[in-house]
Amino acid sequence: ANQKGWCDKATADAEQKRDYAAEEVRELNAEMAKLEAIRDTLTEDLFELEKGMKEIKEAQASAQQERDTEAAQNKETTEEAEVGLKALNMCIDLMDKFYKTVAKESIDLSLAQGPADDAPDAGFDNGEAYTGAQSESGGIMAMLSVMQSDFERTIEETRKAEEQAQKDHLDFMTESGMSLASKEASTAAKKEQLEDTTSNLGEAEQSLFSQTGILKTSLKELLDLKPVCIDTGMSYEERIAHREDEIQSLNKAMCILEKYAEFGPEGAAGAC
Repeated sequence: ANQKGWCDKATADAEQKRDYAAEEVRELNAEMAKLEAIRDTLTEDLFELEKGMKEIKEAQASAQQERDTEAAQNKETTEEAEVGLKALNMCIDLMDKFYKTVAKESIDLSLAQGPADDAPDAGFDNGEAYTGAQSESGGIMAMLSVMQSDFERTIEETRKAEEQAQKDHLDFMTESGMSLASKEASTAAKKEQLEDTTSNLGEAEQSLFSQTGILKTSLKELLDLKPVCIDTGMSYEERIAHREDEIQSLNKAMCILEKYAEFGPEGAAGAC
């Protein structure tokens, strides 16, 4: 009777440890599978975020280089047009003053010596002052006015184009900067999540190792108890029922260990 009582207690203790450890192993396998999925998702998200941030920075650098080049070209175009306009305005002013002045010119013939008919042919009457090509002056001044308008239009259009380019560049840099800041914040948060997940996964692996050890130990204890306790004062029916339960539990425990060894946490989680 004492031996039976000892066997019952020892067997019950070993079975309790086995069942508890087996349940812990199942739960840890499921937890690890979940943590590994989270880890993989975070790793992929971080890869895409890093890729996106790199693309934004490259686009900003390229846009800044293009903006600097365009600004230098617009500045050069404006300066050249302003120099040309300044010179043309001086020319227009001189021509205008010239035509207005010579139009009033006259010649004093009282100082002329000899007959007027002896004077050489100069293309205009004796005593008539040269007043410039007054009939053609309108066309010349009109042509200069057109050139003046061209310079002014070039300056105005270039300045407007530069202002629009500056606005577009600022809008792009602002929008891309906001996107970059958002990705940087998301990256920092996901890195922290990944660290926590990796830490939790490590702790789960340690717990799994520990519970697997307990499971193996309890299985060995049950196997060691067989020769001592299997033929005690139990009835035939009790021994059969006890053996069937034990075999079923042992098979289940061995299945968990085998599936974990073969497939890892995902394979062991629900296969048994």
